[in-house]
Amino acid sequence: MKSNLQRDENAVSAAVATVLLFGGVLSIIGMMMVSMIPVIEELEGSIERHDMSSQMSLLAHQTSSLSENGMPGDSTEIELIPVDGSLNWNMMQSSMWYSATWMEDTSFRVQGALDYDDQFSIRHPESMNTAVCIDDLRLGPANPYLFTIPEWVDSVAMTASPGLALPLGPIEIEIWNQSAKQSELQLMVDGMHTIDTSQSGEIIIHSSHELHLLLSRGEGGTALMQANDPSPVDLTGTSWSLPLPSGESKIHILSEVANQIIITNQTTNSHYALPSNQNRVGVDFTHQFSLDTPGVVHITTSAPSRLILQTHSEVDVGQTAWPSTDGQYLGHSFVTPSLEGELVFTNPGQSSVTVTWRGGGVSIAANQSLSFDWPPAEIDGAPMLDANGDVFVSWRADTNSSGLQVIPADDTGALSGQAHTIYAEGTSDKQIHLVRAGMIVDWNLTGSTNANGSLYDENTQFTIDLNQGVNQMDVEDGHALRMYLLSGEDGLLQAHHDGAQRCLSINVQASGWITTELPWQSMSGRSQVDLKNAWRLGNHPASMQITLIGVDGASTHANLGTVWGFHLSRLSYEFTSSIVGMEVAYVGGAVVTNHPEFEPYIVVSPSDRGGPGPRFAATIPSLHPTQDSVSGAGTMNLDIELVDRSSLASTVAYEVRRGWSNPYGVAIADASADGLESSEDWTVYPGRIDLLNDYVGWVPDPSFATSEAVWHTNGEPIQFTLQMAALNAHMTEVIS
Repeated sequence: MKSNLQRDENAVSAAVATVLLFGGVLSIIGMMMVSMIPVIEELEGSIERHDMSSQMSLLAHQTSSLSENGMPGDSTEIELIPVDGSLNWNMMQSSMWYSATWMEDTSFRVQGALDYDDQFSIRHPESMNTAVCIDDLRLGPANPYLFTIPEWVDSVAMTASPGLALPLGPIEIEIWNQSAKQSELQLMVDGMHTIDTSQSGEIIIHSSHELHLLLSRGEGGTALMQANDPSPVDLTGTSWSLPLPSGESKIHILSEVANQIIITNQTTNSHYALPSNQNRVGVDFTHQFSLDTPGVVHITTSAPSRLILQTHSEVDVGQTAWPSTDGQYLGHSFVTPSLEGELVFTNPGQSSVTVTWRGGGVSIAANQSLSFDWPPAEIDGAPMLDANGDVFVSWRADTNSSGLQVIPADDTGALSGQAHTIYAEGTSDKQIHLVRAGMIVDWNLTGSTNANGSLYDENTQFTIDLNQGVNQMDVEDGHALRMYLLSGEDGLLQAHHDGAQRCLSINVQASGWITTELPWQSMSGRSQVDLKNAWRLGNHPASMQITLIGVDGASTHANLGTVWGFHLSRLSYEFTSSIVGMEVAYVGGAVVTNHPEFEPYIVVSPSDRGGPGPRFAATIPSLHPTQDSVSGAGTMNLDIELVDRSSLASTVAYEVRRGWSNPYGVAIADASADGLESSEDWTVYPGRIDLLNDYVGWVPDPSFATSEAVWHTNGEPIQFTLQMAALNAHMTEVIS
């Protein structure tokens, strides 16, 4: 059969053309989709950013209101509804700090203190930098306060440190030995608890809240008590909470001006201490307590004051080191107690020092100690001392008096350091107790007693019997030591938590940055789990307070400035737009985002208050998640509770700075300077803060790409108030 099939060239060409046309259309559509998908994703990302920004702004508003106006125990609840991303906590990339200087025409800056390593840099070019002291603030719900109680302590009395308000309670307290937990207890609000430690050996106390601890040996003695709200300038205060034992006790309050004293002990009574009108004499006040049962006594004063507590059955028994008017123990001016006994003057310098007071004086040779009967005759009040050099001053009932006493460091003039001189006098048995103020300390004792050793890991304390005479303690390697003198069988001492006042000598004046050690373990490059464990164990500071000690006029050991540095937890909503890694986050009162294109943008600036006049006030919301908080992409319920609000400073400052970690530090500094563009002085002289006279508020530091801002008041002193609100956030998924 013959085939009737014929090839139609036109039909073939048409078919091929149709296929090619269809392929071309598909290619065009594909290219259009490739170019449109990022636009679609960016539009979706924009929707997610704006939706979560509004929710985070509400969170910022609620948190700021709770931080500034709430009381411990108050809470707020917020529901966060993600669009397509997830909510997570970031605890390692968010930090901020404030700094303030207490002397005119000075500045104080810190760099790298919150980087998780064991070094940081300071900058104070105006005078000699003598020393620096760092306190661990123990912020975060999983970071208890740690107190190591020596084996020679017979009893420990404790009560809560109230801050600006008493905690809601109860306070969770655990008592440990070196290897295991021994017991647990709950300390009620405004309550007191006493632990008999005479047969316990060395113990460690973990507390969920800051405590006032009184360490007693034998029948007690005399102790200088730290205030609830110590001033960062001179460590004076206006309120105290004292856990007093039953029986007879006495307080002695000293101030430079007239004072109203309010004592609350079941009832509230007011007392007045008036000046004696004698020149160079302060104001003193003494009050006796007779308690049937142990209890907490609250004391407030109208003037900045210092307070001595005596608990021995016999009055005027014991000994205590005495701080100068600058706040540290080594100084040139003192308002001294008028208790019957002796003052001991110690000169650690290389030249003699003359100390004078109303109607008298003494000269102390270099590297010598001298005692003088106290108080001088015909002085009505607290005698003021003036010296032409820096000396240590301490009070004791007599040469052979029992007591517990801090031995301040020669090199820092503070509670801890790397060089101490010990004068062992009298007939009573004497010991020194060493406490490491860092991670490792190699020490060497020379003089009438010779010994050496190391403190590291769980070996944190050591006690040495002293021979009569002069002894020198030096740290050969490592960090710093705290030292206490134990005399006789009785004594009283207020305990400091293990992360308090770790001080190191600097003795450098420079126009640039000075690098020094952070006396904790480096956590650089470690995981978030390791960091959280280090915070909990105290191996790395969970936020910190840094005090610079230096030269101011005649004093070589004045408190020049303070930095408060905070590790903050960042609650971030993480999503994907045309690129990955986008977020909207809440941290430290600010709402921030890096959408689009990783450009940092501030949705809500951190809250603070300025004016009228040269005033500045801020409350820092230190927000951290609880251990059982969850994260994820579901609808989340955030329950935020105010645990504590405390005052960090309320005084006159001469320079106030604020800094933030990157990536948002520069953007926050720029956003805070709202209104600066309207300044004619800044327009004409950009970057010249010294010529800026028509603007009050934040000014970015004129350094390149700085993350710092300076509160500018045209050169006037600043009425500075800084508070910290500790907030616990419990985040759970909403089950529909």
